Amino acid sequence: MWPSSYFRWLTKSVPTGPVEIYPEISDNFETNLPNVFIIGDLTGVPLLKLAAESGVKVWKHIRENKTDCLDAVIIGSGPAGLSCAYEASQLGKKYVVLEANLPFQTIQSYPKKKPIFAEPKEIESSSKVKIFDSTKEELLDYLNHLLKKEPIELLVGKRVSSIEKAGSLYIVKTESGDSYFTNSVVIAIGKSGDPRRLGVKGESSPTVFYRFFDPNDTKDKSVVIVGGGDTAVEAAIVSASYANDVSLIHRGKNLQRPKAENLRRLEQLVQEGKIKVLLESEVSEISEKNIFVKTPSSVIKIKSDLVYILIGSTPPIPFLKKIGIKIQNEKTFSDWVGFTTLLSFATLAYFGKASFYGSGWFSPLATTFGLISILSLTLFVFLKFKHGFGKIQPWIIIRNGYLLLAFFYFLFVYFTATYLNHFFLGKYPSFHYTMLYSLTILVFGIRRIYIRKTDYIFYQTLSLIFIQIFFLFLLPELILPALGDLGYLGNPDGYIRTEIFPKDAYWKAYGFILAWPLSMGVLYDGGITNFWLGYGVLFSFGFIPILVYRYGKGAYCGWICSCGGLAETLGDEHRQKMPHGKWAYQLEHSGQYILLLAFLLTFLKLVGVYGKSINSNFVLSESIADSIKWLYDIVVDIGLAGVVGVGFFFLFSGRIWCRMFCPLASLMHIYAKFSKFRIFSEKKKCISCNICTKNCHQGIDVMGYASRGIPMDSVQCVRCSACVSLCPTDVLEFGFITASGIRYDSLQAKLRK
Repeated sequence: MWPSSYFRWLTKSVPTGPVEIYPEISDNFETNLPNVFIIGDLTGVPLLKLAAESGVKVWKHIRENKTDCLDAVIIGSGPAGLSCAYEASQLGKKYVVLEANLPFQTIQSYPKKKPIFAEPKEIESSSKVKIFDSTKEELLDYLNHLLKKEPIELLVGKRVSSIEKAGSLYIVKTESGDSYFTNSVVIAIGKSGDPRRLGVKGESSPTVFYRFFDPNDTKDKSVVIVGGGDTAVEAAIVSASYANDVSLIHRGKNLQRPKAENLRRLEQLVQEGKIKVLLESEVSEISEKNIFVKTPSSVIKIKSDLVYILIGSTPPIPFLKKIGIKIQNEKTFSDWVGFTTLLSFATLAYFGKASFYGSGWFSPLATTFGLISILSLTLFVFLKFKHGFGKIQPWIIIRNGYLLLAFFYFLFVYFTATYLNHFFLGKYPSFHYTMLYSLTILVFGIRRIYIRKTDYIFYQTLSLIFIQIFFLFLLPELILPALGDLGYLGNPDGYIRTEIFPKDAYWKAYGFILAWPLSMGVLYDGGITNFWLGYGVLFSFGFIPILVYRYGKGAYCGWICSCGGLAETLGDEHRQKMPHGKWAYQLEHSGQYILLLAFLLTFLKLVGVYGKSINSNFVLSESIADSIKWLYDIVVDIGLAGVVGVGFFFLFSGRIWCRMFCPLASLMHIYAKFSKFRIFSEKKKCISCNICTKNCHQGIDVMGYASRGIPMDSVQCVRCSACVSLCPTDVLEFGFITASGIRYDSLQAKLRK
């Protein structure tokens, strides 16, 4: 059917990979438990050099110990834990390192001769532990020599069972019954938890393994390797020199993550007939001597003496949950109470400000949700007091203080206007809401500039602040009314006050920035004028297509739009909360249906307005449009753009409206299919850390593009630059596809930290 074909065209070849799950930590490595830190791979960056560096940096954030107990218990003795211990020794701290197995256990489990890459090359490490380009064996020799030459307080065979609060301190207990009283805890256990499984019959067979240790084990055997990453490819490459035959099975259309050198070697061995690669294939069953594989065309049987399932491992999430560490995007009862508070406040704000010109039931609905927001906020604060606020930082105080002030300010404005007929400063609640909206973008925009220190974000945020404050607040709310009162806008029957601002509807100035169909009311409400019809057509179907063609959809969504302004400032701290998964990608299409409805309503209205002079029957067209438009206003403009768009900020992401429902964004998706703008990747530098995908608040699987080395052409991109600026290995760059090839954006140099 046409909708399916249309949506496939919009999202053709778009990767839809999941986001890896990690513990929730601050920029200082601290978890939700005060003075409990996580460093190394478990932070989400699988680079040994950065893991070692985190062991040094974490000591800058560990509080001073004023007791006789240990300064820190370090759990894990990999490069991060070892580095942390050496830094503690240098600082004269009291510490102990607890290791459940043997030192460097994760590295010990690497395959023989596994290459080690010292990335990022440009970073000069300050750690005692130096990572260099080498092999597994060379790195282990170096680490063991270092440990022997400069011993640390290391206890092996000490698996931690619990971490318990003891006032402001902690008691760390092990399975062997030992207890350690400490000021702080540093967790450096890596992310290699339980191996991921296929969930097929026969997977528990003794011929099935989840780690690849020694290629000699494959000598003269038929080997099947399942997986599509570097680990699987490297295992296939080294096995090819020993095994009778090697089959590599991957469910995707492409091997998405192998480094360039690994892929080159694999392709060479495939051409030599030493490795057989089966793509778009899945294992359906494993028997003692065979493995059954479902391919796009049939189910085949492959001889298998050994099967290696190398599809990654799951982080040690159960252990972290057990000791009370919060996991990213895991929702607690307190989170849901906070969500109820914000959603109720958003309902109050949008229906409340609309109650002075909308339906009579808007006011009681707004009042009800206003009371709910007060009750839920009270419960939220009580829960925070009960369970503790964690470490109070200056920004947390400023942020929460501002949000509480804005909350109570609007409650005061609304309730006094509704029930005391007192309009604060002589203005309707809509004025105060717009003022708070603009002030919020200013406050959180300044914070974004301070935190995200790139020139790109500096200029982008300034653009969003200026457009919101001047064009969407000062101009319609203060400047134009003042000019009108002074007579500078001409006579009441003049062009400006009949065509641009009919009946002094200065709010129509929003239409200079908010294009159709994002702002349907500018064109539609108060009567359609020739000016707004002409301007709307030129803006939505002339200027914006050119802008998107040249710079991508993000040139509007990320630099101009007020929705994007709030998302990039207030929502900056919550960009990692955007849902991923099948349902989220399907929900993206909702905006296309809203766009269709907006088009039909506008078309019927125009036919009625301009056709009734030809035939009076066309009045029916306008009547049908008007009878539906009020419902569109409630559901889309107030419900989705307002209540959902703002109410979902802190539990999900500030871009829920932009990604899922915005009809203007959906219109620009069509334009973006023809855009020259792309985000390019240097595949060989991609370490598949998932940071780009995790920080995309439009839900784009950026890593899916980067690891495959293909230009990122998702129509959802809002050019926020988060993926580019946060990439630890500088894989991504803005650029354009031109007739002569690729040309990189002139702002690219300014994206680097």
